[in-house]
Amino acid sequence: MAGANPSSSYSDDEGGTLSDINVTPLVDVVLVLLIVFMITVPAVVGAARIKVDLPQTSYAEKMTEATPLPLSLFLRRGESGATQLYLEERPITYLELEAMVKKQGGASNQVVSFSCDKGTPYGEVVRVIDQLGKMGLHKLSLNTQHVESK
Repeated sequence: MAGANPSSSYSDDEGGTLSDINVTPLVDVVLVLLIVFMITVPAVVGAARIKVDLPQTSYAEKMTEATPLPLSLFLRRGESGATQLYLEERPITYLELEAMVKKQGGASNQVVSFSCDKGTPYGEVVRVIDQLGKMGLHKLSLNTQHVESK
């Protein structure tokens, strides 16, 4: 033990524990998490394929979804000025929607999430809601953008 420093905690002869933190594994884990978040965030943010300008509410409670809604309908004005109904990201007619609902076994417990631009005329929105009611789709969620009240 001629050249050993008695105050060093790194000596194998003393049987002491390491008192310094090894930050290399910590940095590795943090960098991996950063890369994972950098990859997944754009995918999550860009998940809504049909972009609609939702009306804003300040007093409606935010809806917490335990399970995803099975039918997501969007009403948008096309380039020609006519409104078009979309199921998820594809255009659909009322007849196609009614046939799909009947094929799935009816509309008794079917939930519909409905979104449209805030500039869409009220009459067109009511017409869509009326058509959904005729199909038996009475569980309707009208989507809005929540803003904090001042």
